[in-house]
Amino acid sequence: MSNIKKPKNAGLSTPLRDRPSAPLRDRPSAPLSDRNGVEAKASAKRQERTLYHGAAFSVFSYCLHKYEENGDVTLVDEHRLSKEPLRIDIVVIKKNRDIELEPVWAKIFRAHNLLEYKSPVDKAPTLAVFYKLIGYAMIYAAQEDVQISDVTATIICARTPKKLLKILRDDFDYEILQKDDGIYYIKERGVAAGKRLAIQIMVQKSELLLQALDNRPLDEVTANKVAECITATDKENINILGYWIKAIAPENLENIIKRMGKMTKRERAYMEVLKSLGLSDSSLLVKERQEGRQEGRQEGWQEGRQEGALEVIELLEKGYSLTDAKKKMKLAQIH
Repeated sequence: MSNIKKPKNAGLSTPLRDRPSAPLRDRPSAPLSDRNGVEAKASAKRQERTLYHGAAFSVFSYCLHKYEENGDVTLVDEHRLSKEPLRIDIVVIKKNRDIELEPVWAKIFRAHNLLEYKSPVDKAPTLAVFYKLIGYAMIYAAQEDVQISDVTATIICARTPKKLLKILRDDFDYEILQKDDGIYYIKERGVAAGKRLAIQIMVQKSELLLQALDNRPLDEVTANKVAECITATDKENINILGYWIKAIAPENLENIIKRMGKMTKRERAYMEVLKSLGLSDSSLLVKERQEGRQEGRQEGWQEGRQEGALEVIELLEKGYSLTDAKKKMKLAQIH
């Protein structure tokens, strides 16, 4: 049984959902004729953040899947720190202290690990964001009755926050240690490591799957690595990446699929069916990201396509061609 506390609509068969977000500040000086444009832009940004949230949760679920299956960790989506509005994007609870997690960004992890991320459309993290995360960690430790030395806090962002790192180093005398490409440990000088909150900043390039969510095209080397990563996964993990597939930049998705030449017959069939049903079509993805869909309508749309994809794959495994399998499925639907 899975211990991952997924959002109600996580996975390929489920829709994107709207999450509560902070209201826009009043702009009394804005002319009435400009308000629709301002609201449209704000709505588009909220939609991108919603897409990124589910996609990021999918990535971390995917990367820690085998540990979750073994009962070593539990992932909690949007862990609430109060009734409203305080909440942490992701909490990874390490239930087995002896297990060593493979992802480079998980090397710092202790028993309770708070992850707060900024999507590619967000600005680079500021000192206020840094302080807020520390505050969240303190509140979490108090509420869960755990030692702060058992807690870590991670800020995930699309670009290296050079200004924030400079302020922390020069103005607040923090020690900045670059542990890996895009991984920065933030250490308080004069405080023993075992007695303090462990803090790190993770730039998006530290995780291959998060890089693909950026609207910027992937370079050839990175695209190949992502393609190899997806090729090596199994059907269950592909389903875990449902949000990721939905939110990925269309150009990057097409680029990755083209490079997945070493897939097994089942994996090629699965991706081909998804593409034929429009789940990886770039024009459809762009349209949905711009316009959005009503939750109930999209739920039915997504579930129907996922079920159809699995039915087609079963026929392919019995020896039918893709064309014949799709025809047979349509006849079954008519009768």
